[in-house]
Amino acid sequence: MHRLLVVCVDALFTTDLPDTRHLPGFSRLLENAAVFEHVESVYPTLTYVCHASIGSGCWPERTGVPHNQKLDPASRNEEWYWDYSAIKVPTVFDWASEAGMTTASVGWPVSANAPVTYDIPEIWKWSAYPTVEAVYRDGCNDAGWEYASRYLNEHDVAHATHPSYDEFEIRCLEDLIRERAPQVILDHQAHLDHVRHVAGNHAPEVQEALRLHDEWLCRTFRALEDANVLGDTVICVLGDHGHLEVDYKLSANVLLAKAGLLEVDEAGEVSFWNAYVQSGGISAELFVKDEAYLEPAMKALAPLFDEGYVTDALTNDEARQRFHIAGDFSYIFEAAPNYAFGDDAEGPLVTPAGGDDYKYSLATHGHMPFRGEKPCFIMAGPGVKPGRYQGLRLVDEAPTMMKAAGIPFDEAALDGRSFFSEGL
Repeated sequence: MHRLLVVCVDALFTTDLPDTRHLPGFSRLLENAAVFEHVESVYPTLTYVCHASIGSGCWPERTGVPHNQKLDPASRNEEWYWDYSAIKVPTVFDWASEAGMTTASVGWPVSANAPVTYDIPEIWKWSAYPTVEAVYRDGCNDAGWEYASRYLNEHDVAHATHPSYDEFEIRCLEDLIRERAPQVILDHQAHLDHVRHVAGNHAPEVQEALRLHDEWLCRTFRALEDANVLGDTVICVLGDHGHLEVDYKLSANVLLAKAGLLEVDEAGEVSFWNAYVQSGGISAELFVKDEAYLEPAMKALAPLFDEGYVTDALTNDEARQRFHIAGDFSYIFEAAPNYAFGDDAEGPLVTPAGGDDYKYSLATHGHMPFRGEKPCFIMAGPGVKPGRYQGLRLVDEAPTMMKAAGIPFDEAALDGRSFFSEGL
């Protein structure tokens, strides 16, 4: 078996590859890499949905993670799928642990309380805890807390701002590699995704974000060299989803409120609901308390279709058949070009995009996987045959990288298949 390092640069596109070839870290990686272009993502293309599939090789209908955020209209769905207990299928962590390998999560989504040797999850449950230290002390295991506790107060972790949040995780990663050199590491970096949300898909700020991610990649290479493990490490750098430009926000819950299917309090927050639309960015899911409310809800939402704001409305069964997504929703809606959904339940139906919420900023995701930009997957290391490849799916990444590293796994338990079925 070889070591395995997986780095997800959130929202790394295939079209970013020409812009990375002159950067020292990426160029070093790409020099002898297998590069998979235009990877087919999952639906909805949300970070936590994607990462559950990347890490498991299973479709969202099986992973147990249908969205970034858990349904809770009263809190604007504040709670995310942070905890590993949400995942209902084995992941790379499980297969590697079963093989006796040491493992680490550094900011990997849906990994709080994961069965890993060193657990430093991505998590920001601020309202439930008095301090940022309490948040991480609860999410990390003891071995992970040893590293997280070193840097929590040196970076703006409490507000999850980028790139400070990413720098916190990179410093943990560097120390962890140099001091412990876990055999399997899954790392998530979200700065590029954040920049695309707030500035746009191909804004000048994107180039600066790529340079910063390249610096972190160089630092990771140096840590692997210092630990004398670089030559035995299969390194995978990948994106998880694309983005689409957004000009307008759709507040579908305004229509449900006008129809008396939900109510808001003085602060404009949902206090009662029989029907509710949860935003997933470009997509949104309709939930009803009882099937009796489904027809009235769809009638109330008719302006979305009449005005052409929504291009697709898939029932739960249709969504499962077409995109392997499952959940308790009755319908999933896909917004028309340049539109995204918000969670507001009062005010105008259509307003300009922008603001702090990733779901309707200047660019966002959550869309059907064939729309817009596509992620890439780069793999280099011992035994990896360099080349350019097409046809990889997100669910194929876990078996492909486990096969490359020689980690034993039950192929029948996964929906994806190793791209190199007969070896590398």
